[in-house]
Amino acid sequence: MNYDIKIVGENRDHGQIEFDRLGLLAKSTKEIAQKALMLKVFGFSDIELSAQFKRASEIRLEKLVSDEVNGTTMLIDCNYFADSVKSFQLDAFKPELWGDLQQLTPMALVIKSFRAALIDSEDKDNLDKSLLKSLIKFKKNFSGKNQVFHLSNRQTVPEIELKIDDFKKIELLEENIPEPGKVTVLGTFDELKYSKQKVVLVTLDGTINATVRDEALFLQMLEYVGKELTITGMAHYKPNGKLSFIEINNFSEPGKADKYFTKIPQALTVQQQIDYQLKERKSLNPFASIMGKWPGEESWEEIIHELD
Repeated sequence: MNYDIKIVGENRDHGQIEFDRLGLLAKSTKEIAQKALMLKVFGFSDIELSAQFKRASEIRLEKLVSDEVNGTTMLIDCNYFADSVKSFQLDAFKPELWGDLQQLTPMALVIKSFRAALIDSEDKDNLDKSLLKSLIKFKKNFSGKNQVFHLSNRQTVPEIELKIDDFKKIELLEENIPEPGKVTVLGTFDELKYSKQKVVLVTLDGTINATVRDEALFLQMLEYVGKELTITGMAHYKPNGKLSFIEINNFSEPGKADKYFTKIPQALTVQQQIDYQLKERKSLNPFASIMGKWPGEESWEEIIHELD
């Protein structure tokens, strides 16, 4: 699948790209693609890629054209994940995830990540703190305040236009992510085969993504695969206040009191909770659904009169 990166607008170099900046652009774009892929697959982006995922996130420069009038245009090519990921064991993915992911490419994830960060109506569930930091680092590719980057793939995925002032919004979004907090959660421990850093805790409230940085602790936990555990650690959140993952610091066999720790922790504000519920119900006015259903179907005037 082909994509275009176009750089225009700076009077000093007319969008032309110097060789060192080309390397920086390649590195920063690839970093976003890889972190977005890890977020899709494992639920958080700050995780080391296996050799297979590195191959799946390959981005190739097919053509570069640059002049003083039209700036710089790069033709980029990369594979659909349906082709590059087909040899993986699909039990690493949620079934609904694979249906979405196989029609995407590394560059599509880059574009979708910027759109999620900059467009209010886009799903913030596709972002986390580490990925946002990589989006912010992309600002280093700009050589001046008038420069504009266009990322597109010729209408298959909606394009995004990037200006240097846009990064203020991304920085604010990253800064306003709820701070990590200590949590205790009870659930059934499970291990994912494709990353030693990623484990899963299955609770009555849903599935939690977790990571175990301490290798000795991870080896101890392997004895409890399929069994209930109470874990303690630091909860990391997404921009929408929903849990991203828990960094496990310790664990124990559950006690009687631990049954109170089966809820998935969230850091939603009251307004965020209201907005989330409205979105889930797909209604901007849930109160309207009960209008006309009062006993006797009295009007508001009649009800107010009775209260007087």
